[in-house]
Amino acid sequence: MGSTAIRNRALLLLGLLVATTAFGHPSGFHKKLTVTLTKTKVSALIVMDVDSGDRCLLLREAVDSNRDGLITGLEVTRLKEQLVKLATRPLKLSISTAPIALVIKETKVSLRDDPRANDAALSVAVLVEIEHAHPVSTGMEFELEDTSPDQSTIVLQVFQEGVKPFQEEVKSGVKTKVRFN
Repeated sequence: MGSTAIRNRALLLLGLLVATTAFGHPSGFHKKLTVTLTKTKVSALIVMDVDSGDRCLLLREAVDSNRDGLITGLEVTRLKEQLVKLATRPLKLSISTAPIALVIKETKVSLRDDPRANDAALSVAVLVEIEHAHPVSTGMEFELEDTSPDQSTIVLQVFQEGVKPFQEEVKSGVKTKVRFN
């Protein structure tokens, strides 16, 4: 899958998260990882939605440096940086126990059309791409461990060519392994 297709998927998923916030699910952080594995590269889309409430109020107020009640310019950039750190810092990836470093290719943040320093919901999407130093072979394992900021479960999808996608809600902080085929 090309990087343009992954970027389009990131924008679509961010839009879907924005559209589905009002539907019934527990409030808090909602994290989804969509990973595409190839013999030479790992691509991951991390989408994290933060429901409205005190968490969002604190995140938004913390970056409103001029205290004008609006999140604009560099304040949006700082908010995006904070959300990207929340989404990526606890993420650990490895191939057959060899750790692989995250390379962030692109990030997007959504203030949900509300630039005020209030308690409105937020979303962030992060595209990560990692080239393998050596091609992977059948039987090797892709390992992923992630922690949600509020310890909630994480939706994980892993795609490989010619293999049925792996999809599961995984517990925060638990290592998940997927075999390369």
